[in-house]
Amino acid sequence: MAAVLSLTPIAPGKADEWRALHAELMGARRVEWAQSQRRRGVTRQVVSLVERDRESLAVVFTEAHDPEAALASLRSSSDPFDQWLVERLDAVLETSLPATRILDTAPRPGPWRGWRGRWR
Repeated sequence: MAAVLSLTPIAPGKADEWRALHAELMGARRVEWAQSQRRRGVTRQVVSLVERDRESLAVVFTEAHDPEAALASLRSSSDPFDQWLVERLDAVLETSLPATRILDTAPRPGPWRGWRGRWR
């Protein structure tokens, strides 16, 4: 399993709209959200909000077998829910900040450590 962390500024004055979107995703649209996540191979996602002075930043940790492909597939999806979500995200978020992975301490697959399969 791999993971990616994205940092995206929230457009000025849109933090409340961003919060409302996530409340809707965890409430009325929770089933559609879960189906979208499964369809795209996302196994875990942690969404956080960082606020400082008058700036807000969306911090999203995504875990999947291929997290970059899972995130990209949201934009290319023809599913009505996915299209609705992309429109809503585009309305409140600015361009993601580039990030470079420096260190990943997750165990590597193999019988020596971190292997979760069965011994054969």
